[in-house]
Amino acid sequence: MHYHIALHELILAIIIVLVLVLVLIIMVLAYSFYSYRILHNRQSWRHVIEYKIMETIVGSDDDEDRKSEFAKHLKEPSFRALFLDVLVDSDRKFSGAAKQSINRLFHDFKLEDEAWRKLRHRKAYLVAGGVQELAAMNVEEAIPEITNKLNDPRTAVYQEAQYAIVTYNGYEGLGFLDHFDRPLSDWQQLRLLYSIHDIPEQTELQVGSWLKSTNDSVVIFTLRLIRKFRLMTLYTEVFQLMNHHSNKVRMQAIRTMQAIENSKTIEQFITLFDHQPLEVQNEILKAMKVARSRECEYFLKEQLWNHTEVSIKISAAEVLVVLGEVPYLHEIAEKEDTYEELKQIIKHALQEKKC
Repeated sequence: MHYHIALHELILAIIIVLVLVLVLIIMVLAYSFYSYRILHNRQSWRHVIEYKIMETIVGSDDDEDRKSEFAKHLKEPSFRALFLDVLVDSDRKFSGAAKQSINRLFHDFKLEDEAWRKLRHRKAYLVAGGVQELAAMNVEEAIPEITNKLNDPRTAVYQEAQYAIVTYNGYEGLGFLDHFDRPLSDWQQLRLLYSIHDIPEQTELQVGSWLKSTNDSVVIFTLRLIRKFRLMTLYTEVFQLMNHHSNKVRMQAIRTMQAIENSKTIEQFITLFDHQPLEVQNEILKAMKVARSRECEYFLKEQLWNHTEVSIKISAAEVLVVLGEVPYLHEIAEKEDTYEELKQIIKHALQEKKC
């Protein structure tokens, strides 16, 4: 069967295609213009908001025209959202009286309502934003609801709730670790550690229980906590983690043992060494480099000559350099019967010393 396309049908099809292309171009231009207006507004609004914050902090907020203009802007929801974002960001940069002035702005302009609405929203990023804003502005009434968010299944929400509770309560806010079974990212661990400024006495039992957690990220965080506050009484519990199934935990345990070292630490490193995987062995050598103990000199020379892995030989040579064994390394490198690979390893270690 043959189909014949009439000329007027072809022209009509071309016109339809051109109209569609024109509509598409108009839509793209309209969207671009809208995006530009949004960006331009945000930039100009940010200047207005920052000026308002500056005036409030220095106590010169008495221009009636500016107040009137600011009040008009506040009727715009996008402006209020940006105002809240800038306030929270500014709160992190100031302290003392300036911080109190920023907090007063938050309450004077009823931005707390915005934050509460976010906290009760369905979208995760808005809920997390609400938690962050209420915590930054020290809204104590929000603590119970934020505490409930610790069990929220959404990562962004429960992470922000953790940070908020620890910011409020310090060490006591870490109670969620008792039963926490989800990953605690490195970034989140650093945030929490930064928020804790001291640890009460008699906390060894609770901290020790976290070292026995089945959640590896909780164990790693606890080891970092022990390092930060030099909790020497937990040394034995840390040492026992050298049999942990996770190499990451073992490596953090080595760093912690080095940080709270005692007279047996180097001896224990040497005893453990042969029974550890390669990356953990390298971590032990890094700890020895920091410790600068001559107790490990013979052990290091043995690794330099006899270990099968080049990376261990290099690390051993670098620690020997730190211990002042440069003449010994030069002597080896200059001997004719020293095999070429070892000479190159020693030269590399000595070159690192020059750098």
